[in-house]
Amino acid sequence: MKRSCIAVAALAISLSASAAAQPVKLFVLAGQSNMVGYGVGTALPAELQSQPDIWYDHHNPDAREGGPYAAATSTDWGPLEPKGEARRYGPEITFGHAMAAAYPEHRIAIVKLAQGGTNLVDHWGRGLGPDPEVLYKSQLYHALLGKLDSATYTGDRALRYPEEPTRLDNALARLESEGHDVEIAGLLWMQGENEAGWAAAFTYGDTLRGFIAAIREDLGAPGLPVVLGRISDNLYPANGGPIAAGKEANIDAVRAAQVAVAEEDPRVAWVDTDDFAPRRADDTWHFDSAAYQLLGERFAEAYLALVGETGSPGASSANSAASAGAGGGGGAAGASGSSVSSASGAASAGVGGGGAAGASGSSVSSASGAASTGVGGGGAAGASGSAAAAGSAGSAAGPSGAAPGGAGGSSSGCGCRAAGVPGQGPTAAALALIALAALRRRRRSGREPG
Repeated sequence: MKRSCIAVAALAISLSASAAAQPVKLFVLAGQSNMVGYGVGTALPAELQSQPDIWYDHHNPDAREGGPYAAATSTDWGPLEPKGEARRYGPEITFGHAMAAAYPEHRIAIVKLAQGGTNLVDHWGRGLGPDPEVLYKSQLYHALLGKLDSATYTGDRALRYPEEPTRLDNALARLESEGHDVEIAGLLWMQGENEAGWAAAFTYGDTLRGFIAAIREDLGAPGLPVVLGRISDNLYPANGGPIAAGKEANIDAVRAAQVAVAEEDPRVAWVDTDDFAPRRADDTWHFDSAAYQLLGERFAEAYLALVGETGSPGASSANSAASAGAGGGGGAAGASGSSVSSASGAASAGVGGGGAAGASGSSVSSASGAASTGVGGGGAAGASGSAAAAGSAGSAAGPSGAAPGGAGGSSSGCGCRAAGVPGQGPTAAALALIALAALRRRRRSGREPG
């Protein structure tokens, strides 16, 4: 018995050392108000109220003018939890939960910078000058990247907030000052509602391509995985949406561009939001609380499928099989669920998205190395290869304890690495999807207030 205990202890020490040696997986979340989120934090399940094992750095630029999110701005890493006076949340809560389950041997860290009512043309592009009409929405690319931003800001493009602590460079510096190796694992982008109301909709695809290329270039990560949230058909006037009649083609253009960018780039995926309930009847710009949880889950599924993908062009998430061009009054959601099975077939998780008509789902099988998409509006998921390579079975849990402290500081470059295509099996990812399914079953017992 004593020898057995010693062996178990030695194994635990070995696993802990292995976990400690793994890089922190850092995810960047950005966009406009549906990335900010209107989820009601006080109504979250207990396990999602605060997740101290996931490190979170958050900033909403309305804090520049003392807005309602001023108290939500991080000064150091803290637990993943709703932020601000109203305890609101977006997709980060369930996305982080799923990543922690998928990568138990890694610490998960999330940097989120999002601001409502912003667009790529005036606010998010690299090297932009200040927005003369809405100053606090200015130069968000630099606010996110800081010293990693390669643009020069002089003359009429001088930085409006030169003393502002920037997010990603300072977050990386804090991790590295604590001795952590860091992998920038992916970018989640929920944005486009702004452009859907004006002429910028018709050049959104090129603008989005430029934004993704700039991010990858400045991070030195040409293969950085990116997951896009396609804007909802709740925006159509025929669906009670806020965008005026006669602008349906604008909405179509943004939605089609988001799908096209994903389909042409094997390291970009998109997720559907058409079956999400609006926050209120008089606020169809935004989603209700349950939808933000579901959005995070779909981001997770898409990401896991994307990084497990072995080279099929135009890879999309399993939830991206809905129609690419809704047209006119929008279209049925299509493909609102998916199932992922491990090579042995022993761990499969039904993760239906719920909601819209045409939900036929899709499946990703690591055994066959190919994915088949269900019927749902005609959009192609196109994902092949294993579902979510996420570490070997039986890996030790990630290091626990408080987030690292340390002064802010900044780094002169990105001393990190970008996510590659893992060469590990899909077991952990299948378990993560089972956890997602369990969350959904719990949530179906009653919708949260919006």
